[in-house]
Order: sequence, then C-alpha cells, then structure tokens
Amino acid sequence: MARSVFHDLFSEEEAAELEMRAKLLSDINKWLNKSGLTQTEAAEQLGVTQARVSEIKNGKINRFSLSMLVRLAQRAGLRPGIRFQKAA
Repeated sequence: MARSVFHDLFSEEEAAELEMRAKLLSDINKWLNKSGLTQTEAAEQLGVTQARVSEIKNGKINRFSLSMLVRLAQRAGLRPGIRFQKAA
C-alpha cells in the first residue's frame, strides 16, 4: 500500500489517524452526494447543524475528531470498519 502524504508531514501515529479520518470524511461525503438530501435535511438526520454538513462537504478534516466521524457515519447508516496491516 502506498504511503499517504500524511506520512510525509506527520508522525506515524498522527498519519494513521488522519488517514482514518480522511476515509470516514470521504465516505460520509459520498453518502451525502448519493442521498439526495439537502444540507438541512442531512443535518437533521446526522444530528448536527447545517454548517457542520457544509464542513463535511468542503472536506474540513481538521474540524472533526475520529470519534465524531464514526458517530456521523453510523447515523448515516454506514458501518465503519477497521483492518490492520503490518507496518513497513
């Protein structure tokens, strides 16, 4: 698996968390695009404000913790998973 740019900029631990957050944010954004919901409707379903949905749509990864993204994914009906691989 190719190393992400996160590994060039952050420690291994920080890079691993950022990769997880980026994947979750991307998957939630895909769900938003496919759902056909307005930002206001999506906000209602996710239990957040419309402004938070806008931050998701705009890729504001720094505005979301890993735990918050997991909760949002669950509320969207997504089932986040995790897999481990041996570090290089």
